[in-house]
Formats: sequence, C-alpha cells, structure tokens
Amino acid sequence: MVEEYEKRRERFINKLPENSIALVFSGNEIRCSADEAYKFQFDYNFYYLTGIKQENSILLIKKNYVEQKVCLFIQKYDELKEKWTGIRLKSQEARKISGIENIYFVEDFEDIFAKFYEEYALNGQVKLLLDTESAVNLGEFGQFVSIDNFKTQKLIKYPSLKVLDSSEILKRLRMVKSDFEISQIKKAIHNTNLGLQKILKQLKPKQYEYEMANLFEYEIRKENNATLAFNTIAASGKNALILHYPCPMSKMNEKELVLFDLGADYEGYKADISRTYPISGKFSEEQKEIYDIVLSTNKLIINSIKPNVTIRELQEKARIFMAQQLIKIGILTNVDDISKYYYHNISHHLGLDTHDISLREEPLQKGNVITVEPGLYIKELGIGIRIEDDVLVTENGSECLSNEIIKEVREIEKFMAK
Repeated sequence: MVEEYEKRRERFINKLPENSIALVFSGNEIRCSADEAYKFQFDYNFYYLTGIKQENSILLIKKNYVEQKVCLFIQKYDELKEKWTGIRLKSQEARKISGIENIYFVEDFEDIFAKFYEEYALNGQVKLLLDTESAVNLGEFGQFVSIDNFKTQKLIKYPSLKVLDSSEILKRLRMVKSDFEISQIKKAIHNTNLGLQKILKQLKPKQYEYEMANLFEYEIRKENNATLAFNTIAASGKNALILHYPCPMSKMNEKELVLFDLGADYEGYKADISRTYPISGKFSEEQKEIYDIVLSTNKLIINSIKPNVTIRELQEKARIFMAQQLIKIGILTNVDDISKYYYHNISHHLGLDTHDISLREEPLQKGNVITVEPGLYIKELGIGIRIEDDVLVTENGSECLSNEIIKEVREIEKFMAK
C-alpha cells in the first residue's frame, strides 16, 4: 500500500507548477453536543494521497526546480485525550502507513509554511495550491480552503502568494483507477452481494422496509466488518417513486416490488448497487414487462461503454431506448415525454466517494469506474424499478464489476423460491 500512495503523490507532484506549495487537509471533528462529536469523516483527497484517516492532519508538498519535499503534520501525543477517545497515530506509524519521511506536529505548521514561503519568495511569486472544493470541516485551518478568505486573512502576511485551485488535478488523478483501487471496489461489491443474498433469503410480505435495510448492514458487518457506503434505500411500492426515499418505515405488501439502492464500503472504496425484487417472490406480468425494459436498458448501456464515449451520450441513448419501449406497450405516445417516468441520470463516477469527483463532461477513458442505473417510475401503476451496476471502462469496451449480483427475472425468482 505504501507504494500505492507514493505513486499517487508522484503523479500529483508532476502536475504541480514550479515554485509552488500544495496543501491538503484531513478535516476536523464536528461537535454535535457539549461532550460528543459526530463520527469523523476524513477528506478523501487527503486519504488518497496519504492513507491517513486521522483528523486534524495536513499534507504539505513543496516543489521547485531543484527539489521536492513532502511533509505530513499530525497531532501531538496527548495521554489524557487518548484515554477518552482512543489512540492516535505516532510519527513512526504515520510514516509507515503513508511512506512520508518528514513528519511534524500541526503546532509547527505555521512556522514551517512561513519558512518555505520565504525560501520561494526570494525567487519571485509563490503559488499556493488549495483544494477549494473540499467538503470537510477544517476548523481552525478553514481559512486555507476558501480562496477569498485566504486572500483577506493571509495575503497581507504573505504578499507574494498566488492562490490556485488543485481540485481539477485531484479529479483527473482519482478518475482513473489503479489495479489496486479496482480490486478494492470489487471487494466492496462482493460484500454488497452477500448482503443482498441475505435480503433475498429473508424477504417476504408484511415485513417492514427498515428490517431489510438493517439486515443488509448486519450481514456486511458480520461477514467482513464492512460499513455502509451510504444510507440504504429500501423503498416498497409507491415509495420507490422517490429516488432518495429517506424513511424506510412502511410495511411491505405481497403484490408490490421493493427497490434497494445500497452498497458496502471496503477500506474507503464504495459499491453502489440497485436491485428491485418482488416481495412475494414472483413478478406479475405487468411488473415483469416494465422490469424487462429497465434490464434491457441496463445491458444496452453497459455494452455501449468504451473510451471516448461521454456520460451525456449514454444518458441520451438510455432515454430514447426506454421511451421507445414504453411507446410499444402503450404507456407513452411521445419520446420527449420520457422525463415523466425517468428523471435522473444514467451514470456517475464511483470510487472513494459514491458520487466520486470527476469531470463529467469529458469523454470516458480506460480506468474509469462508473455506475449504470436506468430506472422507470410509473406513478399510475405504483411501480418504481431501478437496476444499477458498477462498470469499469477498459481499453476497448467495459467490464461489469458487479456481474456476480443476479438481476435476471428467472434468477431472482429461482433464488427466492429456495
């Protein structure tokens, strides 16, 4: 793993301009009460470059024509704090995980930053690169995230600084997955399949949606101590018409379908899978007709993925195909009316984030991992169906990473009949 982080930093450094300093922050805890914090969520760009998941840490990279230096700032050892809230990384542990030799404490950050600035300022303008799209809460270091705030608070002290945005560099790096990253996503998908199989074994009428959501989380934690990639969507009947159905509290009825949108997280990497099942164990003819349209669209788009195709093109192909199929069965009369029954996008990038950072308008390239998630939501029938897979863009086409998760009508009914 150390080699993986070192390669990522090397690629990042190669993209930096000369005479520059780049900063990436892990983020800080957010208080939810007087003596408790929310679960800490580390910044994924920071983790991507360091492998460190600890709060209140900073990555500093300086680059000029003669040298490059990578520094990691972590918290000092605090015996009392560790007794209350757990062990923090020591310098040698942070060095072992990240492969970064220069480990300092956050208390030294301002002095070291000022020293590097003075060295560079002798040669002219100093470029400071910040990830301005970071969503983490940086607490006392928050002034470094907002370019406007940085200019007002810091440029007086550092007049030769020119603040630049590193977010596009990080997007381009993270969009192309390494072999290691692909293997992590596959593990997340495998864990997701274990949870879905458990659901299929237990699914029956008169249960509550939340029981299935809880069962999925229990199963992935029991098998591999995996965590949720995001809050599980378990939406039965008309609830499936709501894309991000937030409250899985309804009792499931025998004649309805239930839509699951869920995923496991494996060491930071996400799976994002949607499947729709008949609560009774068998699809009605009407449900099967709509399901087959969504499934055919899913397969069509997976087979259409290749380098230089755009997500926008895939979306248009999905819209036209589903509209044509709905016209054939008499639900639609006009292709342009498809938005009534299909009102989201066909795809997004996947990785450390479920909706991974990306340049969406750019053509796909080898190493991208994206979702394929067509859906139809027909209010008049009380039917909502979505089928979502995770797909790798290969040199000449695509590979469906979630092929192990069954989605054919006959496979689902056969599995549930057991």
